[in-house]
Amino acid sequence: MGTDFDIVLTGGRVVDGCGNPWFYGDVGIREGKVARVGPPGVLAGKQTFKIEGRYVVPGFIDIHTHSDLSILINRQAESVVRQGVTTDLTGNCGWSPAPLDDAHLAEMQHHWGHYWNVEAITWKWRTFAEYMEEMRAIGIAINIAPLVGHGALRIAAMGFANRAPSEDEMSKMKRLLAESMEAGVFGLSTGLVYPPGCFAKTEEIIELCRVVARYHGLYASHIRGERETILEAVAEAIRIGKEAGLPVQVSHNAPKYGAPEDARANLALVEAARAQGQDVTVDNDVHTDLAPRLSRALPQPVLDRSTPDLLALLADPVARKQMQADIEQDRLPAFGPSGLVKHHRFDRIVILYAPKQPGLIGQTVEQIAHQRSRDPFETYFDLIVEEQDQIVGIFDYIEEKNIRLLLQHPLVMVSSDGQVMAPYGPLADPGAYSPCSYGEYPGVLERYVRKEPVLRLEEAIRKMTSYPAQRLGLMDRGLLRPGAWADIVVFDLDRIHDRATNLYPHRYPFENIPHRYPEGIDYVFVNGALVIAGEEHTGALPGHVLKRGEG
Repeated sequence: MGTDFDIVLTGGRVVDGCGNPWFYGDVGIREGKVARVGPPGVLAGKQTFKIEGRYVVPGFIDIHTHSDLSILINRQAESVVRQGVTTDLTGNCGWSPAPLDDAHLAEMQHHWGHYWNVEAITWKWRTFAEYMEEMRAIGIAINIAPLVGHGALRIAAMGFANRAPSEDEMSKMKRLLAESMEAGVFGLSTGLVYPPGCFAKTEEIIELCRVVARYHGLYASHIRGERETILEAVAEAIRIGKEAGLPVQVSHNAPKYGAPEDARANLALVEAARAQGQDVTVDNDVHTDLAPRLSRALPQPVLDRSTPDLLALLADPVARKQMQADIEQDRLPAFGPSGLVKHHRFDRIVILYAPKQPGLIGQTVEQIAHQRSRDPFETYFDLIVEEQDQIVGIFDYIEEKNIRLLLQHPLVMVSSDGQVMAPYGPLADPGAYSPCSYGEYPGVLERYVRKEPVLRLEEAIRKMTSYPAQRLGLMDRGLLRPGAWADIVVFDLDRIHDRATNLYPHRYPFENIPHRYPEGIDYVFVNGALVIAGEEHTGALPGHVLKRGEG
């Protein structure tokens, strides 16, 4: 029979990624690609893996991540590839690390400094092409498909200015955007609840999106409101796509605490747009909580301040009163978790990390306020000052029923809103609560396919593979078909387990789950190379930096 293939996966239950029922079969890999899918026991290879009834599926494509910088710190992509993700779309929410402008480099580093130790990054690049080459040069374990962030364009052109761009500044943004599209990015993202994106009017975004449309890119948006104004915000994203003439991806679109209706209202707007011929789709993750620094729920105009300036502002009683009024009146609708602060739901904010006062960990802000006989809002401000803006809280801000509604809808694909993490090195931050970065995809399979079925397995895999691949124009990924790149995951559905998620920490005794890899993912191949074998990372770095239009 010979050894016609480099690798053969034999005797597995093949799920092709299209939503079709699984079947027993062999998958033959040659030169990094799927060369044949055949009946079980027919194919022969130089190396054979006996799958014995486990599932063989395309590698998961995560359409909403923030791995832009962390992939440079941990090129093994530990937390991502170990959960079966073989491709990350980066540059979401208006954040991308390129393009850079020397005049505003410090502002860009400050922008990213809320999330990473930017001193661990060289920042050698200036253009998007140079940033992409940086990833290629070091070698990476997964594929990276980048977006360019509107926030990065604005910072490069005008810093954090809270105003409309001048004609020259707009011209510079459009030039940098065109250069980034020519480098191969997949489109433009916005984060319209964060500075500087929140300072932009709709017309500014439309004008920039017209540049993207010329290159057949897409528009992905963390929309301008996720709570009380969520329907207006979804409508704005749809309008931008319609007037600019390009596809729209509405990012992590679960209604957050304070939204007037459940997810069916958001989805109805998307369905109506599609009925009129507009290309609009949605993604969502499945975690009900998020753990930012407490300061990230403050009004947007103060978020670009240095730490000393922010602490000085919070030390001023008059400024505090104004800040509380701004939050309660939601003058610029801030990002989702801030709804808990707006509505005084301090019972749903649990302290995760407090380096100066570790005894606070596991308590709610409301409990701390009661112990101190102090107003919870004042206590919230106090904690930021006392902990020098290093305090992190778990905000329980999404109702699980909305996650289920979104998961079941055929227009919604799975995403993580996570990033490359690791339980060692610079990314092992004790203040980083990152269950989505370690267990998003195993968690969907464990909770919503096996334990509390919401989806058929094959439909869940479609939402993780061929659907996001189609959205990105990656027609040679997300499928187990001859000619597709051999991004492949083998898992045991009976054993699959997300070990990083502590469900409902506000309802049960607090446990800060450490950075932990999932169970049940037995093999992960990226571009035909074995990267994960059981509990071991092979050290292989076969990932590609993908370009729009190449698939």
